[in-house]
Amino acid sequence: MKKYFIKVLAVAVAVLMASSVQVQAQNLLKGLKDAAKKAVEETVGTTGNSSSSTTTTSSAGSSILNKAASAIPAPKGKTYYVSVSTGSARADGLSPTSAMKDLQKAIDTAEDNDVIYVAEGNYLGNLDRGYIEVGQFGNGQNDRGKFLSFYGGYSTDFSERDVIKHVTKIQPTDQKFIAPLFNINARRPYGYTGPMGTVVVDGFVFDMGENNLYFVKNVNDDVTGTPNDRVLTGRFIEPGSSVSMPTVGYANGDEYGLHMDVEGNVRIANCIFVNCRDYGIQALMGKGHMEVCNNIFIACRYAACQVKGNVKDDDIPEVSLDFHHNTVLFTWTRTKSFEDMGQGFRFMNGIRTINVYNNIFGCNSNCAVERVFYESNKAMEAAKISNLYDNYFFANRRDLELASSGAATISVPAARIDEAEQIGPKFEGNMEMPENEAFINAIDDAYLEGFMGLTIIQSQSYNANSAANQVNRLFGLNQQGSEIVRPSMYCNKYPWEKAKDLFGKVANYGAQMPK
Repeated sequence: MKKYFIKVLAVAVAVLMASSVQVQAQNLLKGLKDAAKKAVEETVGTTGNSSSSTTTTSSAGSSILNKAASAIPAPKGKTYYVSVSTGSARADGLSPTSAMKDLQKAIDTAEDNDVIYVAEGNYLGNLDRGYIEVGQFGNGQNDRGKFLSFYGGYSTDFSERDVIKHVTKIQPTDQKFIAPLFNINARRPYGYTGPMGTVVVDGFVFDMGENNLYFVKNVNDDVTGTPNDRVLTGRFIEPGSSVSMPTVGYANGDEYGLHMDVEGNVRIANCIFVNCRDYGIQALMGKGHMEVCNNIFIACRYAACQVKGNVKDDDIPEVSLDFHHNTVLFTWTRTKSFEDMGQGFRFMNGIRTINVYNNIFGCNSNCAVERVFYESNKAMEAAKISNLYDNYFFANRRDLELASSGAATISVPAARIDEAEQIGPKFEGNMEMPENEAFINAIDDAYLEGFMGLTIIQSQSYNANSAANQVNRLFGLNQQGSEIVRPSMYCNKYPWEKAKDLFGKVANYGAQMPK
C-alpha cells in the first residue's frame, strides 16, 4: 500500500498599491505538483494495491453519512417520478412508467411530505424558463410554504440510483435565465404551532457557469485574467462593469445555486455547487435543524454556504445547523480587488448551535471560515455555540476570521483555533491538511495552477489636464484619478465534470463517495 503526500503551504495574497507599477502577490503554492511527486512514502501494508484505500474511504464515509441521515425522519406522502428525457408532459408521475417530464409540474402537484425522484438530465423549469420554485414567495401573509424532498441521480427507468453516474443537473444553457434557479420556501404561516415538516435536497449538480459573464480566455492580454491556456475562460466580469474585450456567457441578476427560506428538518446532501455567482447555498432558517453534508462547493463567489437564523419573537431561538463532510474550494471575493466576502462557510447570527466538522477547506480567497458579527441580543450571543473541530485547511488566505467588536477582524490559522474564545466548546482537531497527492490530483490542474500563481496588478494614475479635472477645478471640486486592478485570475469558470472527481478522496474528511 502506498500513501501519497504533498507539501501544502499557507496562502498570503498581499495587494500593494503603487502608481503605474505592477505589483505581484505572493506565489501561493509554487511547485505544488513537483513537491507531491518527490514526497512518496512507502508504508507497511497487506494489500499491495493503493486502490484498496479508495474502498476504505467510501465505506467509512458511507457509514458516517448514513448515521447522520437517519436523524431526518422519512416523509410519509406520495412519491413522484420525473424524467426530462423519458417522461411525459401529461403523465401523473406516480410510477416510474408514468414519469412526469417537468420538475416544476411535479412540485406544483405534490403536497407536504411528498417525495420527488428525479432522473438524470438537465432541469430548467417549466418550458425552460430557467427557474424552479417551491412554495409561494413575495406576498407577505399570503406566502405558502411547501415541505418536499428531492432525490436526484436516478437512471431514466429509476432502476438504479448513482449520483455520479446518473447526473441530475440544474444548469443553464445559453439563454438569459432568471435567477435564482432553485428557490425553496418551506415555512408555516406565522403563529402556526403544528408539527414541523421535512425538506431534503439530495444528489443534484448546481452549475451556474453558463449564466455568468467571463472574458474569452487570452493569455496574451492580462486584462482578461487568463492564468494559462488550459483554463476554460478568462476571469469573471462583475455585474455592471464596462468591457470592450470579447466575452462569453451572461450576467443576469442575483444568482444562487440554492436559495431557501425554510424550517423544520432540512438536509442538503451529495450535491455539487459550482460556478455560483452569488453563494452556493444561501438560506434563512426558522426553528428546527439543518444538515449540510457531503457536498462539494467549488468556484463559488461571495460564500459557499451562508445560513442565517430567521425566527420572530424568540429571544433565544431553537435553531441549529450541522455543516460536515463537505469539500469547499476556490470561494472568490465580491470584487476583483479582493476586498470583501470570499468565505467558505459563515457562522451567521440567529442560529443558536452550529457544528462545523470533518470538512476540507482549501484555496478560499478570503477565508475558509468566518465567525461573523456579534448578536445585538446579548443573551443570544452568550448562549450561542460555535463548534469548529476536526477540519482540514490548506492554501486559504485565512483559515478562520473572527469579528471583533469595535475593531478590525482577527485572522486565526488552523493551529491556533483553540485560542479563539468565540469558538467552542468544541475546537479540537483543526489542522493543515496532511499531504495527499490523490486529492490534489483530483482538482482541475489548470485551475489549481492558476490560483497558486495568482498575481495582482494595481495602479493609480492622475491626469491634471483631463476634461473632468479641468471642469472640477473650475467649480472648486476634488480632482479625479483612475485605478486599475488586474488579477491574473478571478472567479474563472471551473469544469463542472471535474468537480465529481473530488468525492471520496480523503478518508473521513470532505465529501465522501455518495451512497
